[in-house]
Amino acid sequence: KRLADVKSKYNLPDKFILYLGTLEPRKNVDGIIRAYNEVRIKNLELRNYKLVIAGGRGWKSENIFREWERSEFKDDIMFFDYVPGEDKVYLYNLAEVFVYPSFYEGFGLPPLEAMASGVPVITSYAASLPEVAGGAALMVDPYNINELAGALTAVLTDEKLKNKLIKRGLEQAKKFSWEKTAKEYLEIFDE
Repeated sequence: KRLADVKSKYNLPDKFILYLGTLEPRKNVDGIIRAYNEVRIKNLELRNYKLVIAGGRGWKSENIFREWERSEFKDDIMFFDYVPGEDKVYLYNLAEVFVYPSFYEGFGLPPLEAMASGVPVITSYAASLPEVAGGAALMVDPYNINELAGALTAVLTDEKLKNKLIKRGLEQAKKFSWEKTAKEYLEIFDE
């Protein structure tokens, strides 16, 4: 019921690609829009997939909206401002794939949240993201739009790959918890 409520609350499409995070240059959201355009142009069978971009505006977010304005598929790209915590897990659950091709990350919590929600993840080789993903996500060069578009196409068209990423993501997410972190800190303090 809660999934249906969140779907209705945000008027979400049946099939969508999700980005959830701050809208700022280091997150490469304009690159997601360019990759989405490429996916739609090259794959007629994926024309029913929308792009949902959720998150508050950060500094220098203007390029993202310029890229959206230029997109021939801009009517299929939805923007939501900040999403409350109680809705996030349902948003992840409703998505077909979560994409997070950031240029830089301190830790990279959204890909981990998506994995814990059973959503296949595409992220970048940047900073901490390979460690967070731990082989459970498709990794891309954030500067290579063709590679990002190829990864999106692969996840959306290959059910076997999608299921493998979901399974690995759930396993990877178990490695991170507040309880485990607290225990590790206590061990350090004990030493």
